[in-house]
Amino acid sequence: MPFVPYKEAKGLLKEGDILLFVGRGLIAFFIQRYTNGKHSHVAMAHLDGETWECVEFREFIGGRSVSLRSQVSGNPTMIEVFRPLDNISYQELNIDNEIVVVNKKYTKEIAANTVKDIIKWTGQSYGWVNIWSMMLRFIPFFRLFTKQNLDDDELSTAKVCSTAVTIALRKNYMDPVPYMADDRVSPADLARSPLLQYLFTIEKDF
Repeated sequence: MPFVPYKEAKGLLKEGDILLFVGRGLIAFFIQRYTNGKHSHVAMAHLDGETWECVEFREFIGGRSVSLRSQVSGNPTMIEVFRPLDNISYQELNIDNEIVVVNKKYTKEIAANTVKDIIKWTGQSYGWVNIWSMMLRFIPFFRLFTKQNLDDDELSTAKVCSTAVTIALRKNYMDPVPYMADDRVSPADLARSPLLQYLFTIEKDF
């Protein structure tokens, strides 16, 4: 796992990079245990002038944009940088019932539009109802009576950190977690997504 000092990481980041936090504390503990992963939070990198911003949905706060430096400084754990794959090729059936190859690229324009969507949602409240729904999926007996939602609906989805990133990626590029509704995706699901590639971990150097 490569650790990169923050002052060097600033030169390696790109607009639309995915920031996955390995958190500590009680909330982080429950998220990691319930989702069977090490990540407890996810955000997106945005360059505002010369300042790297962390665009995110935070519990008790909601959607916001804060300096990435403040998150590196205030976060007692690690922030891992993932990036959507630049090029993707896949097959699909067209309207003529022919199998064709589709090629997609994560261009600068697509990355910018992806970030703009999350920025547009800043100010919205945190979607606690989603957290409750996610937890019910992992509780024995109760999950038998939990409806498995497979719909993707930007307007009706109460956003948390992972749903905001998932919706933005699906709208502008590709669904990072197919066959799972946006409001059920966790940070651990995004970390395991074949659409995202781990690059490095930001290390505090100030």
